[in-house]
Amino acid sequence: MRQNSMNRRQHAAPFKLTRRQLLAGVGAATIAGSIGTVGLARKASAAELQRARPAPVPIPGGVDVGEPVGLIHWFLPGPEGSVTPFNGLEGMGLDVEPSSLTDFQGFNAYAVISGQAEGSDGKIYNVEFDVRVMEGEYIAEDGSAQHGVFGFF
Repeated sequence: MRQNSMNRRQHAAPFKLTRRQLLAGVGAATIAGSIGTVGLARKASAAELQRARPAPVPIPGGVDVGEPVGLIHWFLPGPEGSVTPFNGLEGMGLDVEPSSLTDFQGFNAYAVISGQAEGSDGKIYNVEFDVRVMEGEYIAEDGSAQHGVFGFF
């Protein structure tokens, strides 16, 4: 009996993952991780919900992507000499700041996701996302200590 089960495993078709399934899975994981992180954040009182929290200070410097966007306050972690497949953005080293906030202490998650997507018109599009999530303590523009969760792509 044991020999038969091993033979079946050897002859099973390999699992194939389409790009659509990969992008959908990564997107779902990113959203689930963000929701989980938000769920761990402390519950705000009614008074805190009525006022906006002071904005964080972005890191100095970053990447100038040209007009019309200009300077984006982030650095691209990755081995020097490596480039993203579609936009050709170069890795700036393995010790660059993954956060986009000054005076931030907390959790950072970072990923570059790239692939191809098919539009409803049948055309194939190259897609590339820089996904970042941050949760922790920061010093706001007004000098106050704050706690927050941030995510963008």
